Amino acid sequence: MKSSEIINHILENPLYKNLKSSKECKDFLNLLGKNRVNLIKFAYIKEATLFIAVSHPLALQELKNDNIISQIKTLLKSYINFNPKTSLKPCNDVKFFVTKIVKFKKASPTPSKIMIEKSNGEFVNLAQNSEIYTLFENLRIAIKKAKNAS
Repeated sequence: MKSSEIINHILENPLYKNLKSSKECKDFLNLLGKNRVNLIKFAYIKEATLFIAVSHPLALQELKNDNIISQIKTLLKSYINFNPKTSLKPCNDVKFFVTKIVKFKKASPTPSKIMIEKSNGEFVNLAQNSEIYTLFENLRIAIKKAKNAS
């Protein structure tokens, strides 16, 4: 079974109706031409209205032309006629909107916090094991050296 057959089988599942309609919207918008497709980010149909998101206000100005809106409506009607199994529905209105461009800021490196030793190295070593006893004593020596250095 080819991957395209698997994808088509998944798209036929009613659970993935929105996925199928978004794919068909993308295919439909590719009919507009390369210059106009580059202006469009995504599109969807809701309640007999085709919503088209554009990436820039100038793209919105260019696409809001009455000739282009009528061209989109006729293209959608012909797309629906040529693809009877499509999930797209005829639309009465076409609305355009500009999506906000999200710019991610680079995270500034946070300065590392300097740890201030609160202990003086004065504690009773109650370790019974000789290895653990020597580790605690080495810790005591390191704490006293750090205190004397600061």
